[in-house]
Amino acid sequence: MGDVRTTWSFSAFTVLVYYAVTNLAALRLPAEHRLFPRWIAAAGLAGCLGLAFWVERGVWLTGLALLAMGLVGHLLRRWRTSGRPDAGSP
Repeated sequence: MGDVRTTWSFSAFTVLVYYAVTNLAALRLPAEHRLFPRWIAAAGLAGCLGLAFWVERGVWLTGLALLAMGLVGHLLRRWRTSGRPDAGSP
């Protein structure tokens, strides 16, 4: 770890996860807001996820661990503020 190849792989993984989330969001759009058919977003989601896990195992395991830590932090923050009147705010 620590060389240019690892840096490039981690960058590729994170960008592909970002685009996978974007495609997932496009799948959730109502029909009247959609620019393209749903199958394009589904194909994009599948393609991004497939390519994201094509990088070295250590890179995607690290990426998934960081994403999980961020999700846990987000959920803990929401849980801590759930009793407050402004809990529905983002």
